[in-house]
Amino acid sequence: MFAVVVRESGEAERVRGSRDHVEANVVPQVRNAPGIVSATFTTDQGGRTLNLFLFQTEDAALMAAEWIRGAPRPPFMRLETVELREVLAHF
Repeated sequence: MFAVVVRESGEAERVRGSRDHVEANVVPQVRNAPGIVSATFTTDQGGRTLNLFLFQTEDAALMAAEWIRGAPRPPFMRLETVELREVLAHF
């Protein structure tokens, strides 16, 4: 299993207020990603996000990472990093 870890940052109030957008627009796209096992979207009070996507295979994770790098974002969001990691354990 492989993980894609995505860090973004943006205007704190708008990021914290984006739950409806994420649930209505982002989650359905991620749910349909080939090989997806699970996804978790998080934010802090400063407008930084840390999102974790688990995939069954490295190929699926690599494909998702490329898509994430090029995905459109609201103007108040900035992509910081996209990392691919091997999962050692998951429950």
